[in-house]
Amino acid sequence: MFPEYRDQIADLRANDRNFSRLYDKHCALDQQVEQLVARKSNDLQLEIERLKKQKLAVKEQIYAMLVNAAPTMALKQYKNYMDQEWRETAAPMAYRTA
Repeated sequence: MFPEYRDQIADLRANDRNFSRLYDKHCALDQQVEQLVARKSNDLQLEIERLKKQKLAVKEQIYAMLVNAAPTMALKQYKNYMDQEWRETAAPMAYRTA
């Protein structure tokens, strides 16, 4: 799910309980859908559709959180890059780590 946000997903799962809960819920719903589909019963179609709608709603919430987190993540990455640049080029010899 959302391979372009792989790093953000890992960071949010580690640092945001709500995001982690939603991600786990999406995975659980996906597994339930797969299990019902594997049973190949027409009687389960309504249940499968209901679960897929729930899964989509959760996925939309996850995407909204990823989009909102993207600017923050970009700033963190930029800051880390600039810190690294400073250590490698502008830092006085006494501050450089080997």
